[in-house]
Amino acid sequence: MIRQRKSSRRAVAAIELALVTAGVLIPLLFGVWEIGRLIQVKQVVANAAREGARLAAQGYTISDTGAVVQVTATSGATNVKDTVYQYLYSMGLKRLQPADVTTTFAFTAPGSQNGSQPADPYLGDKGQPLSVSVSVQWAKVRWINAGVINPTTISAVANWEMLRDDPFTVNTTLPSW
Repeated sequence: MIRQRKSSRRAVAAIELALVTAGVLIPLLFGVWEIGRLIQVKQVVANAAREGARLAAQGYTISDTGAVVQVTATSGATNVKDTVYQYLYSMGLKRLQPADVTTTFAFTAPGSQNGSQPADPYLGDKGQPLSVSVSVQWAKVRWINAGVINPTTISAVANWEMLRDDPFTVNTTLPSW
């Protein structure tokens, strides 16, 4: 009796699995990873814009010494730009430098000062709408460069309104009992 020899196909399944893994699953994994990072960074940038708008809406704040401090857009001890950058840094975007972050503050409606829009938050009127926009460079915050997602910037805008209190006077004379 003559035995027919079958061709050996023992390693074919392993080779096919290796090709499918290398050709499909690994790029899919990198794509999911990049999309996840993009969503995370977008959320952090949106929160940073809200944090900047929240500070701007105050107009004034109190320092640790008890002194009243004016909130400005880009300069001074308490400003919107530094607050946004510090939030981004504290949320893990540590490779960002201040030059990599673009922060823009603007009132979106004229105030009572001659119908103009003031440049700094402390000059705003109660209820006056404002906007803080934040933009960061994607190349500075991405983890991998697989080329699947390649935006140049990640941006967010927060719209708020001034929360300043109405002016009031305090009666310094206390009644005696």
